[in-house]
Amino acid sequence: MKKTVISEFEIKLEFDKNTENPSRLFRSFAEIIEDIRSLDTVLAKCINTSVSTKMFLNDIEKGSLIAKLWDELIINEEDKLDDLEDPKKVSVFIDKSRSKALEFLQNGKSSVEDLDKLSSDIEVIAKEEELDTTFNYGSPDILELAKSLNNISETTNKLSENEKLIFSNNQNSSEELTNNIAKINIEDVEKALTAEEINNDSIAFYKIKKPDFLGDSQWEFKHGNKSIKIKILDEDWLEKFKNGQEIVVPGDSLKVKIKQNFKYNRNGYLISEKTEIIKILGIIKN
Repeated sequence: MKKTVISEFEIKLEFDKNTENPSRLFRSFAEIIEDIRSLDTVLAKCINTSVSTKMFLNDIEKGSLIAKLWDELIINEEDKLDDLEDPKKVSVFIDKSRSKALEFLQNGKSSVEDLDKLSSDIEVIAKEEELDTTFNYGSPDILELAKSLNNISETTNKLSENEKLIFSNNQNSSEELTNNIAKINIEDVEKALTAEEINNDSIAFYKIKKPDFLGDSQWEFKHGNKSIKIKILDEDWLEKFKNGQEIVVPGDSLKVKIKQNFKYNRNGYLISEKTEIIKILGIIKN
């Protein structure tokens, strides 16, 4: 039988009562809830748990939007909680680690060195709660952690100057985020983790699903049963496409030369995969 532990926390969005376009606030609020759930999932993996989040909006107050939430932490290995004198230590770990991660953003941290320090701080919390001996503790995936923190940054940076998010939990911790949060350079993180890098050039056929008419973002294709988004770097072909000299419609296919980049860590685990179209070789009509 699976064991569960509850981690309660609160998110408050403060804003002016006469704010225009209030739907923007609700969208941002919904996004930050999902962002926090993603962060908690990364943290929970450290102690071999999976996380499902039940979300409840407790109240809407004048000048603020408050949500009281909880994570339901499901322990995969049945006997692990029985080894703990106080199962609540699991939720305390999540609460303290989440606060430490939000404090990272609040203090404007963004470097790979800062991320390593955050990972070490989370490990200290696990040891304080005796989870390093009860569970098969593993450090958080630095790349996943960076991406989850960037999601929070992106959502927070959509707020106006006079708006802020306040996060609190049962550990009497409170963090505030405004719209000037720094973002982590994911390429720097990948570079720090990469032990071996492999580059391949090859020919492929991609069925066009959605072209990019602006020419500065990714096209959407079908490749077998997979939907993929890839950027085209062939500037000469793109210029002809924008000028109407090359005409394609959804359903047509492109014969292309692609460049693929694979980055592996020291354990041989694939941490990054990138594909770009460097040359358009032809159009295959539907």
